[in-house]
This record gives sequence, structure tokens and C-alpha cells, in this order.
Amino acid sequence: MKYIAPLLLIIACGEQVPEPNWGQVDAGSLPSADAGSTSGDSGSAAPDASGAAPDASSDAGISEECDRDEDGYAAERCGGDDCDDANRGIHPDAEERCSFEDENCDGDNNEGLDCTFFAHGPSELYSVDPFSQTVERLGATTLNGRGVSLFDIDVDPDGQLIGVTGDRLIRFDEEGRGTTIAEVRTPSSINGLAIDSRGTIYLTQSSGSPAQAFTLTLDGTVTPVGSLDPYVSSGDCVVLKDDSLLMTASGLAGGNDVLVYVDSRNAETRAIGTMGASTVYALSASFGFLFGLTNEGRVLLVNYE
Repeated sequence: MKYIAPLLLIIACGEQVPEPNWGQVDAGSLPSADAGSTSGDSGSAAPDASGAAPDASSDAGISEECDRDEDGYAAERCGGDDCDDANRGIHPDAEERCSFEDENCDGDNNEGLDCTFFAHGPSELYSVDPFSQTVERLGATTLNGRGVSLFDIDVDPDGQLIGVTGDRLIRFDEEGRGTTIAEVRTPSSINGLAIDSRGTIYLTQSSGSPAQAFTLTLDGTVTPVGSLDPYVSSGDCVVLKDDSLLMTASGLAGGNDVLVYVDSRNAETRAIGTMGASTVYALSASFGFLFGLTNEGRVLLVNYE
């Protein structure tokens, strides 16, 4: 069963956000789902530091006018096969990577790559490809034959899909079959989970006096990190490649959610900017991008810098 999202909603996020003018369109009938990290890292890195081929324009006898990006390939306007002469990382011999660009100019994008991340509903597991804008249902999440209501999921440094419920920490395979890692007394109102590069599991709360962040170990030990005040999680937290912890927060931006930086040492918070959408309850840092999912089933591309 596959769902097609005809368009991707792009949202800008910053300290000062102007009135949105993104040409935004509902992304279609995506399932209500929470996003984990990528299911694979294939194609997530650029070919090299610049993503460009060696500078061969002079050796190839290509004029500067026909090779403005100096990647050694003539532009299509000059009869060449460089489909983007303003980007050195795009040319016929470039390495394809998970992105919105056709790096090797062959008319296909992300061919041969797994460019998906996991997402879930209360009892369903999905695979989301934000570049082709498709969602595939992988199956119902089960644990020893019983249904499991998931709070959140993420992928650990070993590539294992980890989820948390009200009473246990679970490892899932790609078809949704779960195995209990540990029994755990999860704090109330947990709705966000993220795992950093060291395997530390973070949890965030949607309410509390005040709402807090916690760490969770594989043996089920929960430890408070600190108060998230004045914020509460609208649905998820995520760890970036540099181990920065981000969280979506609700109720403080005229009905729109706010993207918040959370200090993983003490849970001190700093607003990054409004997201231009409400109930952004799923985040995934995948392939160098930050994606979000909303309660309406839209996929967001978030500019958080």
C-alpha cells in the first residue's frame, strides 16, 4: 500500500520570520505518523568537500562562458551535457546522493539509493521518501503478538530502530516486529524521543509543571535533565549530526509551532523560529536535511539555520 504526496511543503525557520510566502500546498494524504531518523545512510554524504569534479575546463578546451561553474563540463546551452552550469556539484560524472537535485544529469533523481526515513502512527510503521514524495506502509507494529501504542521512535548509532511506549523500550525491525529491550516507567506526557551519536536517548514532555527533558538508558533507567520552561513539546525532538538537540514546541507563536534548541546538558531552551505550521509532531534529521510531519499529514522541509 503506497500513498502519494503530490507536493512538498517548504517552510523557512529563523529568528525573525517574515509573513510566509512559500507557495505552500497540502502534501496530500500522508498518514498521521511520527518521524524517526533515516533507515539508511546511503547517499547521505557529498562525493567530496565541494561535491565537484576536478577543474578540467582549460585542459578540455571549454570556454569560460560554457563552463561558468568551472567543473570541467560544458553547459547544455553550449551543446554540452552539464545540466546546471551554476553548480560545481552537478555534472554528468557527479556522484548521486539523496537530495532534490539530479547530480549526474541523467534525468533521474536518487537512483539506486535508499532515501527514506521511518515514521509511525500509534500502531503502524511507515517509510517516507521526501524526495519522491511517497509513503509506504511497512506494517503494524507488534510486540509478542500484542498491539503497541508508540510514543516515538528513532534510529540508534548501530542502525537499530528504537521505540518507547508507556511501559517499555522496544527494538523494531523494518517490518514492525518488536522485541522488548527493557521495561520502563515512562514519565507522563512523553511524546518525543531522540538518540544522539553516543546512543544517549532523550525524551521530551508535552505537559508538566514544568515540562521536562529526560535521558533513558537501555536498562530502562530514566533521569531528569532539566526544565523545558517556558516550552512544551508539540510532538517530537531530534538530534542533528553535531548532536544538537532540537524540539518542536506549541502554543507560543499565534497558533504556529516553534522550533526550539534544547541544551542536552541541562535542558535550557532557546527559540530558533516559528515553523509556520501547527502540530508539527514529528522531526527527522536525514541526508543533511531537517524534515517534519504535521497532524494534517504534510511533510515539511525546515530551514533551521
